Amino acid sequence: MKILWLSWRDIKNPESGGAEKVTYEITQHLARENHQVTIFTSQFKNGKSYQKENGVNIIRKGNKLTCRFFAFLYYLKNRPFDLFVDEINTIPFFTPLFVPARKNIIVIHQLAKEYWFALVNWPANLLGFILEPTWLKLYQKRLTITVSASTKNNLKSLGFKNIRVIREGIDFKPQLIRQKESLVLFIGRLTVPKRPQDAIMAFKHIHKLFPDHHLLMIGRGEKTMVSSLKNLIRKMNLANYVQIKNFVEDKEKIRLLKKSKIILIPSIREGWGLVATEASALSCIPIAYNVPGLKDSIQNGQTGILTDTNPTSLALAAVRVMSDDKLRIKLAQNGFKWTKQFSWENCYQDFKSLIRID
Repeated sequence: MKILWLSWRDIKNPESGGAEKVTYEITQHLARENHQVTIFTSQFKNGKSYQKENGVNIIRKGNKLTCRFFAFLYYLKNRPFDLFVDEINTIPFFTPLFVPARKNIIVIHQLAKEYWFALVNWPANLLGFILEPTWLKLYQKRLTITVSASTKNNLKSLGFKNIRVIREGIDFKPQLIRQKESLVLFIGRLTVPKRPQDAIMAFKHIHKLFPDHHLLMIGRGEKTMVSSLKNLIRKMNLANYVQIKNFVEDKEKIRLLKKSKIILIPSIREGWGLVATEASALSCIPIAYNVPGLKDSIQNGQTGILTDTNPTSLALAAVRVMSDDKLRIKLAQNGFKWTKQFSWENCYQDFKSLIRID
């Protein structure tokens, strides 16, 4: 098949996350089965306008907003395609306006909802929040693929008729690890929706009872956000106990998850929460806010703990797990069993079964 996959970011984008990882893995599998796959996406600083990644063509043009217009122009010049994948993140590519339903599938990890007010300035944030349900209704009758029951329920409430859920994957086999060090993690982009400041405030409470523990924060962020977080760390007298690392390779991330007792995940919303799955697979207990996505990737009280959306609740749950080895080991054992189902091969097979390709 000749496939055009439209997405606002690709895996090489510095702002890429779990959604882009899923796209990368699925398209890599498609290419290995000799399908001709092109990802059309936005440009980023120092990004190549064209590159081939293990058989997948990646074309970058425009910014995170205008890439949709350039994608339409590309479609007009390069027809026909057998399949169009419209991956929606905030604003869609509006493929139902020019692509037949039989050739069109939708991939959406999460609705933007709260993200509008966390990332977009007024009045565009209010406009986007109001318009999101309207433009999504264009897709009501299209085959829609998502990664969690939370997003499926959100879409059903908007009148979507044909929604299917696929599993996400992880890059390694789950391991049950009993020996842990005095380390707490936060892994995620240092942006408002991820609420890294809540992790720092929660750790302040944790540190009072576990003064030998350290918090390591891993993630990229704009200078203003990083500066704000460093100021908060100093203000709370945690400079010797909290460290921010801009980025680590996957191998190092896995090593740190193996060492750490818990990971704090105070996001406002996730599509799934891939970092929670990765943590559970390595006996690092996820302590997270009870929000869409995270309540799907974490089985509350079984593989991790979900809390009210405030740093105090996050800290109390973390202290409970860290103080009770019996509980922590139980959660780790359950997480080890739970995450065995998550592989990129399973993710691809889920996807493949839905779009009926050979």
